[in-house]
Parts: sequence; C-alpha cells; structure tokens
Amino acid sequence: KLRWSFKGLATGAAVSPDGRKAAIILSFQGNPELYVIDLASSNWTRLTNTPLASEGQPAWSPDGKKIVYVSDETRHPQLYIIDVATKAKRRITSKGSQNVDPDWGKDGRIVYITKRGGAQVAVMNPAEGEGAVQLVTDAGNWEHPSWARDMRHIVAGRDKALFVVDALQGGDKPKQVFRANGT
Repeated sequence: KLRWSFKGLATGAAVSPDGRKAAIILSFQGNPELYVIDLASSNWTRLTNTPLASEGQPAWSPDGKKIVYVSDETRHPQLYIIDVATKAKRRITSKGSQNVDPDWGKDGRIVYITKRGGAQVAVMNPAEGEGAVQLVTDAGNWEHPSWARDMRHIVAGRDKALFVVDALQGGDKPKQVFRANGT
C-alpha cells in the first residue's frame, strides 16, 4: 500500500534513531529540499529553503535532534547540520572541493568523503570543528563510508571493491573485503 506520493524527486531518506520520523529529500515544491515526515501521523515539515541549491544525503544525529546533510548552496557540495526543532543550520565543512556521503555514528562522530586532490575518507567530531578532521585514507576514489558497530572501523567503497578502514590514528591499513567483477 502506497503511504505517500509526491511529485518530483524523492530521494535520500533516513529513519530517525527512535524509528518515528524520516528525513527525506523532496522536490515537489521546487528544487530538492530537506523534509522530516512523522511516520505515525504522516505530518511533514520542511527544514530547508534554498531556492538556488539542492540538498541531499541526510543522516540523523544519535539523539535524533539534528540532521547532517549535503547542500551545494556555495556551488560546491558541503556538509551542514540542522536542528530539527528550531531549523537552525550551520555549515561544518569548507576544506576540500566537495564534502559528501555523511554517516553520523552513535558516538557523535561523522564520517564522510572529502575531495582534496582525490576522494578521501574523513572523520569529524562536529563539536570540535573542521580543524580536528582526521583523514583516514590516502586520496583515491573512495565513496559511501558507513560506520561499523564498533565505531572504530568504517566500510567504504573504492574502485568496485569494499574495504574496511580503521579510523584509529596510526591504525591498520584499509583491507579489501569484497570485489565486484564486471562492469
């Protein structure tokens, strides 16, 4: 049974930690914007209003009060955090030509891809800011990082393969765990 139907683009959904809400990117009112839908009542709230930009790739904070997302309002994709209750937002990245694919871990750190010469896996504690970002891989074609349950390791893709990446400073080198053969 179809629960909702919106015109335009509907992408980048993420369910809140308590399972009660979904953050989703919708374009039914124009360009892609960030919305939150209450899954029980079907009420939705528009969080962003950036007429000349597109939002994407939402991920919830561990407490479900904030969402990290990507916006190209500076013409280069960067990470922003928005407070769901107040709609107050702040940009959290500026280094690198692109910062995308965020995943907010249960310990409060955000893993993402930063393009600085090549794509690298980066880890940030948003409370400490971008000055404390840790680059945990060399530059390459890294994409789509996701925290492992132990909050030390990250799974990320590179060149048609999946790797386990150690987020510990001076930790193990990335280890390939899967490779897709073919195109």
